[in-house]
Amino acid sequence: MLNRGPGILGGYLRRQALGGCLMALAVLMAVVMALFMAELLGDLAEGKVLHSTLLQLFLLRLPEGLLLTAPLALVVGLLMSLGELAQGEEMSALRAAGMSAARLLTAMAGVAALWAVMLLLAAGWLSPWASARSAELAENMAEELLYASVRPGQFQSLGGGRLTVYARSVDRAAGRLDEVFLQFRNAERIEAVTATSGQLVRDPDTGHRVLSLRDGVHVGFQAEGAGLPMRRIEFARNDIELPIDNRSGTDDPLGREPLHRLVTDRAGLAAVEFQRRLAPVLISLVLAMFALPVTLSSGRGSRFGIALAAMVAYLAYSNGLQLLLARMESSGSAGPESWLLHAIALGAALTVAGYWWRRW
Repeated sequence: MLNRGPGILGGYLRRQALGGCLMALAVLMAVVMALFMAELLGDLAEGKVLHSTLLQLFLLRLPEGLLLTAPLALVVGLLMSLGELAQGEEMSALRAAGMSAARLLTAMAGVAALWAVMLLLAAGWLSPWASARSAELAENMAEELLYASVRPGQFQSLGGGRLTVYARSVDRAAGRLDEVFLQFRNAERIEAVTATSGQLVRDPDTGHRVLSLRDGVHVGFQAEGAGLPMRRIEFARNDIELPIDNRSGTDDPLGREPLHRLVTDRAGLAAVEFQRRLAPVLISLVLAMFALPVTLSSGRGSRFGIALAAMVAYLAYSNGLQLLLARMESSGSAGPESWLLHAIALGAALTVAGYWWRRW
C-alpha cells in the first residue's frame, strides 16, 4: 500500500498536522485577541477610542496577533497531532509497514512551508496595511474625540490630564467651539487661553493638528516660583498645537512599509525592520523540526519531555531574537547577530532532526 499510495499517506499526515496547528492557533489567537480587546476597552473608558471605531481597531490587530502566536501554534500543533498519532500506535504501524523517514519529513515540511508562506504574507503586506489603516483611523479619530469629549458648559480633562478644555457650546457638525477656555502646560510654563470661538484644523506647514482660536487672550507664566515673567497677548487668531495623545505618532513609519520596499532599502533601521519581518517565518521553519522526535515516543512522560524541550527552544529562540533586534534598533543599524542566532537555532534543529532520522 505504501508503494501504491505514497500521496495518500502524505496527505493524511499533512491533514492531521495542519488540523492540530489550526486548533492551536485558534486557541492562542483567542487568548491574545481577548487581551487586545481588554486594552481597547481600557482606552475606550479613558476616552482615547470611539465606540464607532472600536471594532475596526480590534480587527486591525488580527495580523499582529497572528504574528505573535503562529510560530508557537505551529510547534504546539505538530507536537499535539504527531503525539496523538504516536499514542494511538499509528506511527508504530507506519514504521513497521516500511514508511520512510523521508516521506514523513516531506509531509511535515509541506505543512511548515504552507505556514511560512502564510506568515510571510501577513508580516510582509497584511500587517503593514493594518498598521497604516490604524494610523489613518487614529488621525481621523483625534478630531472626533475632541468634539465628543468636550461637554458644553463643563470643564473637561483631555490628553491624560495635560489639557483642560471648557466650551459654552459645541457644534460637532460644523466642528466649532464657542466661548472657549484652554489650560495646558508647555515646557516650564502654564498657558491659559480664552477665545470667542475655535475650530480644529491642520497646519499646512507642519501637518500637525491645531486648534485655531479667534478673538481672545493668551496668558502664559512660569509654573514654578512667583510665576514671573508673565506674558499676556490679545489675538485675532491663535493656532495652538494641542498636547493630545496621538496614537499614530508613536508608530514606526517603517512598520507601514510593505516588505518589497524594505528589500530595496537595506540600510539602517530599514534593515532591522526587514529582519523583524522575516523573524516569524524563520522561527516557524526552524522550530518545526523540533517536533519530529515526538513520533518516536508512545509514553505520556516521554512526549511531555519532548514538548517541554521544544517550548524551551521556542522561548529561548524568539526572546533572544527580539532582544537582538531591539538592541539593533536602539543603535540605528543592523548587524549579523540575528543571522548568527538563526544559524545556531538551525544547527540545533538539524541535530534534533538527525537524531530522529537515525532512530526512525
